Amino acid sequence: MRNLSKSLIAFLLSFVFIISAFLPVVAVENRASGTQPTKYSSQYNSGQRDVVCTTLDGTSASGYYTGNYTYDVLDDYNATTLYNQLQTLMRSTHTYKSSYDDCHYKADRTDCENEDGRVVLIYTSYSATMSQWNGWNREHVWPKSLGGQTQNNGTGGADLHHIRPSDAVVNSTRNNYKYGYAVNGSAKYGSNPASGYLGGYLGGGYFEPLDNVKGDVARICLYVYVRWGSDWGASNITSVFQSIDVLLEWCALDPVDTWEMGRNEVIQDIQGHRNVFIDYPELAWLIFDRDIPENMTTPSGIASNGNQGGSGDSGNQGGGDVGGDTSCTHQNTEVRNAKAPTCGAAGYTGDTYCTDCNGKISSGSSIAKTEHQNTELREQKAPTCTAEGYTGDTYCNDCGQRVGTGSAVEATGHNFQQGWVIVDLNKSHERHCDDCGAIEVLDLETLFSYAENDAQKILILMMLGLGDCLALDTLSK
Repeated sequence: MRNLSKSLIAFLLSFVFIISAFLPVVAVENRASGTQPTKYSSQYNSGQRDVVCTTLDGTSASGYYTGNYTYDVLDDYNATTLYNQLQTLMRSTHTYKSSYDDCHYKADRTDCENEDGRVVLIYTSYSATMSQWNGWNREHVWPKSLGGQTQNNGTGGADLHHIRPSDAVVNSTRNNYKYGYAVNGSAKYGSNPASGYLGGYLGGGYFEPLDNVKGDVARICLYVYVRWGSDWGASNITSVFQSIDVLLEWCALDPVDTWEMGRNEVIQDIQGHRNVFIDYPELAWLIFDRDIPENMTTPSGIASNGNQGGSGDSGNQGGGDVGGDTSCTHQNTEVRNAKAPTCGAAGYTGDTYCTDCNGKISSGSSIAKTEHQNTELREQKAPTCTAEGYTGDTYCNDCGQRVGTGSAVEATGHNFQQGWVIVDLNKSHERHCDDCGAIEVLDLETLFSYAENDAQKILILMMLGLGDCLALDTLSK
């Protein structure tokens, strides 16, 4: 009986081990459900749906909005200049132009939740697996027919910030209807695998997503409108929205959640740039020359502090204006938003905040890039008898970038040290390269054709190590 019990326990342990190998990867950060991540992952979306994002702490935002692109600089521009500045920022930092396939095969990174490797579908919020592809597909939030007409690589139609996984049937139902209020609209549900999941309403010529998706689609359309603009036929925001008022209303109704912020972080790691309207939703009002609503919850905290024009900067991570509460003595402070410099980006010393009133006391300063201090040679190649070599390229071990290009090294030529070997007493002789084994064959008639007299011919024969008898015999012919 004891042996049977041991066998049963061993079987159960093996079964548990096998099953666990096929379970999705869970979040590496151990945090309570519904809380803010202390550090967002750049590899897999570590945010959570419907948990309102109340801080930029733990993101890469402070290193992205620097110089002339800090919030306190941007909010001083008029609407037109602000639009152009935001477009320049996102264009200039957009280093990897994604393919349409990326929008599928990277979905388990960009659109998972809590780093679980599944795919959250827009509209229904159903969490699918990658293997359920075809039940879900790729949704152009800004329809192609209302924009650039293409989904070619490196265009707005293949941009990870823009394209979202969606239930196939809801995607088809949405078609190219504008977003807006579907008064008395009919409910639209998902199909397999999201069967029974409500995806929104259709009516009056508008598609209306659920309340917890309204802000998502508004901020994506704002991104396409500014990042791509006329480059992808997206220069008119009302071509996809009922009105600017509805778009801004949805931005405020559905605040940025930690899932949207987590997606922003992962896509920056892939494409190099961020959706500025996720980090600073306040900018949506400013590009249309509208007043920012007071007490609106945003990651930056600027709107919630009643700041209509923004007196903070990129380091204002939800802590109010510089100085904070004027009645506070600011005795307890801490540095936030510090960022170490890297080879490709400047660092930041961090801003000083009061932990009592949560006000920002002073701003930090930029730290120069490290300029590739840790390097090594790679791709070196030694020359051979017949082929050139290469001195190697210099790479930075910290960021992987190639920082120096090598040069070619001439071929060494054959190394003939062993002398000539007689193959045919009358005609041919050969020698072998000691390095590569290449054979060089000498034809006496060819060589003698360069000799001007018999004396030179005798010297040639002696050089080849041929005996006097052979030399005399050769010359007599």
